[in-house]
Amino acid sequence: MQGKGIIWQAPVIILAAVLLLMGVQVSPAHARFNDTETGAMAVAAARIPAPAANTVTVTKSCDSFLWFGQAKISVGAFTAVPYANYHELKIIDPDGVVQFTGDMSKASGKSYSSGVQSVSSLSGTWTYQIRGYYKVPNSINAWTGQALTGTLSCP
Repeated sequence: MQGKGIIWQAPVIILAAVLLLMGVQVSPAHARFNDTETGAMAVAAARIPAPAANTVTVTKSCDSFLWFGQAKISVGAFTAVPYANYHELKIIDPDGVVQFTGDMSKASGKSYSSGVQSVSSLSGTWTYQIRGYYKVPNSINAWTGQALTGTLSCP
């Protein structure tokens, strides 16, 4: 007979504990904080301008012989653009296709030659753009500056 009493004792104990907890009023915690703090955050933005035309030396030519020709564009001396840590030369052919993008910190990035091609595919207006960028260190992000644009017209 003792086994039956144990079966009823466990639910009675649990019920008593629940009723006891229900009778206890729990009030929410209250807190009040009073403090004012101001901070000054220095913020600035820089606009990367186009290189000044009088600070860049560009040599350009269209050389042709009979039915073949070649467009050449080279940048000699140039003055770095304020706020830029990278400078680029971009060449666009008469069809609007970018043919060359060069890093102007390297000698190989300062000049472009179209290679020998037919005079008909060479003819038209070639465009060059020189611009500065600010490449954010340890990131793939960059701020793009305004471009100094010039043209080369080939007959």
